[in-house]
Order: sequence, then structure tokens, then C-alpha cells
Amino acid sequence: KGRPFTLTIVGRELNEGTKIWSTMPASFTAMAPEKTGPMLEGRYASFLVEPKEELAVGVYPIRVTTPDGLSNIQFFAVGSFPELSEEESRPGALPNSNDGVESAQSLPSTPVTLNGMLRGAERDVFRVSGKAGEKRVFEVEARRVGSAIDPVVRVLDASGKMIARSEDTPLLGLDSRVEVTFPREGYYYVELHDARYSTQGYNYYRLKTGAYQYPKEIFPLGGQRGKQVAVSFSPTQKVTADLTKVGEKEKQIFVNLPDSPSLPVPFAVGDDPEVTEPVTAALAVPVTVNGKLSQPAEIDKYQLQVSPGDALTLRIEARELGTSKLMAVITAYDEKGTKIGRSGDEPLAEDFFNVNQSRTAGDPMLRLDVPEGVKTLTVTVEDLALRGGPGYAYRLNAQKLAQDFKITLNVPYVNVPQGGSVAVPVTVERRGFDGDVQLRVVNAPQGLKVEGGYVVAGAPVKENARNRNSRGVLVVSSEPGATVGPLELSIEGVGTLPNGQQMVRKAEGPGIVVGVNGATLQGSVDRQRPLTAYWLNLDLPAATTEPLPATVEVSLVGRKRMEEGDELKFRWKFTGKQENLPYPKSVSADMVGAGDVRVIDARQDPKDPSTGTFLMTTTKLTRPSKYDVIVTGRMMRNGQTDEIVSRPIQIEIEEVKSANVAASGSGR
Repeated sequence: KGRPFTLTIVGRELNEGTKIWSTMPASFTAMAPEKTGPMLEGRYASFLVEPKEELAVGVYPIRVTTPDGLSNIQFFAVGSFPELSEEESRPGALPNSNDGVESAQSLPSTPVTLNGMLRGAERDVFRVSGKAGEKRVFEVEARRVGSAIDPVVRVLDASGKMIARSEDTPLLGLDSRVEVTFPREGYYYVELHDARYSTQGYNYYRLKTGAYQYPKEIFPLGGQRGKQVAVSFSPTQKVTADLTKVGEKEKQIFVNLPDSPSLPVPFAVGDDPEVTEPVTAALAVPVTVNGKLSQPAEIDKYQLQVSPGDALTLRIEARELGTSKLMAVITAYDEKGTKIGRSGDEPLAEDFFNVNQSRTAGDPMLRLDVPEGVKTLTVTVEDLALRGGPGYAYRLNAQKLAQDFKITLNVPYVNVPQGGSVAVPVTVERRGFDGDVQLRVVNAPQGLKVEGGYVVAGAPVKENARNRNSRGVLVVSSEPGATVGPLELSIEGVGTLPNGQQMVRKAEGPGIVVGVNGATLQGSVDRQRPLTAYWLNLDLPAATTEPLPATVEVSLVGRKRMEEGDELKFRWKFTGKQENLPYPKSVSADMVGAGDVRVIDARQDPKDPSTGTFLMTTTKLTRPSKYDVIVTGRMMRNGQTDEIVSRPIQIEIEEVKSANVAASGSGR
């Protein structure tokens, strides 16, 4: 913190015109490359970084922009201790050279931050000296700084006996922290490993050690936009969160103890009026209640002023904020004590088209209609496992909202090939609204064309009170030779309510997406969820890039009505930028949002390898609707795989009736 440094970016095509985009308060000045040669051209770019005075301890995004497009984001952590590197992680070092106490790397007794890497099923061990009664904190930054490892830290004495262990520390998400008091003078060992001994592409960590203060818990978990909110980290640790200048897009800021070397803690930002427990009077809606289950098995109760027929949405924010251990259950009762709704302990919705059901539920949401004659609701909050104590805070939000939906982008940025197309996958989280949604880009500049984005009404699955998701795909295409960006594309979804009123919702960008190995084997539980950063408040960063070697089109050339559904015949056609290109022998095809659809009989034309056909079949489980159909082909170029995406075509699937008779035809 506060010192100039040299930042070196490693990648490809980092040629002249490479710039740094970052929210870090600092200047970035390009430096002449130190490493030269034909094999190194475009592989490195170095910058002199001169931080400004207001640079605080925290995590900052860094992205490269070039004349040929955007890079992904890497996180850069700024600390207040001197920095050093793990010897095993230096270029040319022997692997597994500090995996035991005999070969442990020594750390100084002064505060320090060590930068290291875990290469698969290994341990990193470090030796420190301590005095009797001395206190020392060992904290690992990994997931919080964009790494995919799930760190475990152990502290051992000289005999190898464990005196402390940490995994998934409160306020740190999956990161770890221990504070120990050394019982006697001598050497101690700090051992780090991944919780699953997994091999990750993003495998770095920062081990911070010293004697310092840090937030132990936080209450409340958030506050109302435009307000100054008193925040407690402990009975003696209090700060003020200033939400008076928070932007409309921001749903989270970060707060910290003054001068603490620990990374700041997330703090939610809401728009409704807020109250803090204890609450005795009935509350008007909308409202957000900040509460905490202070004791095991505690059940908090609140009364809401309602009217018969009101459509209410009750939502808990806790575990998903990363600052609470609460697995919440919310229940609503009428004046007579009759239960009229509950959420948080029901099974996840059955998805017939997803064989992997190993998923972790998020914070609960309850939608209900107030019964006739009811003017007061009692809402309770409890923990699923009847836990409570420090770290079990929550935010209970109540709104009069019958139908709603939320849109999230599944990619953090796009590079649109000149003269080509790129697919932007989107998830629509349905919160009571089951109609079709049309996606759109509201600020597409000249040179970019946006198509597709039709999100089909709710899928035919067994439903319960939890949220349901639907898929959509926008296709962004660039005119040949167009140069656009970098810019942020603003994406919206439009749904129509039964009364004809339109409901418009803005999409949220993930900021980053870091894949975590193991997700396909064990399901999307917390440890395997891709790492995202919605707190960056980015839409969809986009820019044009160099043309791809070919484009591809898809067309409907035949349709046969069968007893069980439709048999649709499609043709793909590649158009190359040069002769004798090795065209793909097949393509991937997607009827976006359709259930129970098969793609079969893909055949490349033996006389013309640039084209081919495939069949799509539907069944009675395929919902009658309009659908976007998109194909993707993959071609190799300079050792990299290019995805060639078609512009979408739209088809309509009709209801299957037993009286239907098979017939041949073609159409669009």
C-alpha cells in the first residue's frame, strides 16, 4: 500500500496499444518490454503503477484492453505488510520442496504477506518462531482475491501437534483465519492445503501473518441507500458505513476497521426503509428488518401490516451475502396462528432435464397472497439446524410484489469478431412471473446488431416455492470492418403482465467468472460454484476483435409432424475467408429453453464440406412456444479454438395432439 511497483501482465497478443483498465486509484504507465525475442512477442506487458494517497487495503480489478478486444479480469490485492514470495513458486524451483516440516520455508517474525501457489495434492509448510504468550494471526486470502482454491490452514508446534485449525472462517467465505497464542518459545509451523486437494488453474493464495485487529462479525449486514449506518464488528469495534453517495447500481459496498490489514467486509445496500431488532410494533410494507439469532434454537418474530389480497414477497439475505452462517427458514402465519407459507426447508425443485441434483440452496424467498380477512401477518425467522450465536445475522425484506424476475448474465465480457457473431447466455430467475421474456440491448452502437434473446415461459418441471430459472441467449453480431468499444452493453428483459403492463428488469453482469474444478463431479455446491464478482457492478463489457476464419448460417429446410412431436431438419453452411479451410464435420445446435429436444443424424455433405444437415426432434414435453435456434462450430487457428456462432433463426413449436397426422414440408 502506498508504494510504486511494477506490474507485469502475462498473456498473448499484448502488443502496442495495450492498456490497463482498473478501479484502483493509481496511474498505469506502459514500460518498455524487458523480455524480447520472436517467441516472447506479445506475451508480456509491464506497467509502472503509482498508487494515489487514497489507495486502501482491498481487492481491485485489472483488465487489459487492446485494439483487438478485452481480456478477462484478474484481481489484484493491496495489503499493508511487506510482501514476499513462496520459494517453491519461483520460476525454476523444484516442486513439493516445502511440503513438510523438515523442508519448511522460514518466515520472518515481523508482519508479512507471502504470495504462494498450491499445485494440486500438496501442502505448503512455513516455519515461524514465537515467544511464550505471543499472539499471532494467520490469514489466507484466496477466494476473496479470485483464486479457485478452498484453503485450510493449520498451526503445529515443534513436535507436530496441531494447536489450531481453520476452514471457512466467518466473514471470509471459504477463506481461513486463525489467531493463536504460542504456549512456549520455539518454532511453530503453518501448514496450508486445499480442502479437497484439488488441482485448480487459479491456484494462488496470500498468507498474511502478524499481530493485528480484524472484524470478527458484522451487524447489521447492510443498510438503506442514502443513509449513514452504524456498523458493529464487536462490542468494542464500531464504524460508520456511508451510503449517502452509493450509486443506483451498487448493491454492496465494503467496510473495514480503520487501518486494519485484513480485507474489507461486504455490506449490503437496499432501497426500502430499514429497522433493527428489537421490533415490537407491526411494520408497514415495504421494509427491511435487520436481525440476529443470538442464541441456539432462537426464533425471531415480526408482525406486518397487510391487506386481504396483497401479494407479498418475503426474502432473507444472509448466507449468500458471505457474512452470515444462517441457513434461514421463514414462515408466515395469520392472526389465528394458521401457517399460510414457509420457505427454506423444502426440497429443491425437480429438474427432469438435469441429472445432477447435488445442489446447495441459497437464501429463502416466500411468495404468498394474503387471505381474506387477514390484516396482520406474523413472520418468523429461524435456522434450519436450530443454530444461533455470533455470525447468525440476517436481513428480512418484505415487499408488495406479485410477480417479478431477475436477469443475470452468464459471461463477464464479450469480444465480437468483425463480421461475425458471439452468443451471450443469460439466466432469468423467475420470482412469480412465468410469462415470456424478451431480452434486448438498449445502447447497442452503430456497427453491432443484437438478435435472439427470446426466453420461453416457465419450463414444464415440478415446481415448488423456490425460484425457477429459464435460459435465454442473445446473439451479438458485428458488421465487417466495424470497430466498436471498449464499452458496456446494457441488457434488459421485458415481460408482459396479465393486465398488459410491461415489466422491465436490468441484467446484472457477473464481473468475473472463475471456474472451480470438481463442479461436474460433485454438483454445484458452495465449494464448486464458479467464482463471480457482482459487486463490480458491471453490465456487459464488449469490444470488437479480429475476424474469425469463417462464418456459419443455419436454416430450416424440412419439417415433419409426428405423433409425439416435430422432426425438424436444419442445414448449416460455413463461409470461409480463404480457400481450403478445414471445416468442422459437425456443429452444436441449441433450441434455446426447449425441454426434451434431441439433436440427431448430423451429416456433413460429402460433396461440399462447408455444409451439412442435422435433425431436431421434440416431444409432448416440449412446451408450445417460439424458440431461437443457434448453431456453433469449432475451428482451430494458431493452436486456439475459435467458436463460430450463427445468427439465430426463430421457429414455432405447436401443441402435440393425438389427431395430428405425419406430414412433410418445409418452412421457416
